[in-house]
Amino acid sequence: MANFESVKDKVLATAGKVADKTVEIAKVAGDKAKLAGRITKLKTEIAMEKDSVRKNYIEIGKKYHELHKDNPHPEMKQAMEEVNLSHEVIAKKQAEADKLKKELSDSAEEAVEHVKETVEEVVDKVTKEDE
Repeated sequence: MANFESVKDKVLATAGKVADKTVEIAKVAGDKAKLAGRITKLKTEIAMEKDSVRKNYIEIGKKYHELHKDNPHPEMKQAMEEVNLSHEVIAKKQAEADKLKKELSDSAEEAVEHVKETVEEVVDKVTKEDE
């Protein structure tokens, strides 16, 4: 019996040590999860700040272009010319799109008018046949 008691005491002691280690591991895992969460939060905040910087750079560029489009700083001349060229291309493409929209609208109106005329002709034929 003494032998059983000795084994039982060793098993209980070992189980106690395992339980202590499990609690310790869970605490470490919890601490790591908190750190990972904080890192994720910081990365999100950094991304938001970078987006803010990007938007402000865009606004600065627009303001610079408005103020200096006729007389840019030599280092900015090429970029300004490219922006001006893009504005010209956009204007041409917009004019073309507007023209196509008008053609589409006009052709739709013509189609409606044609349908009306056809309906009127059919009504006239039916009316004449009934007389």
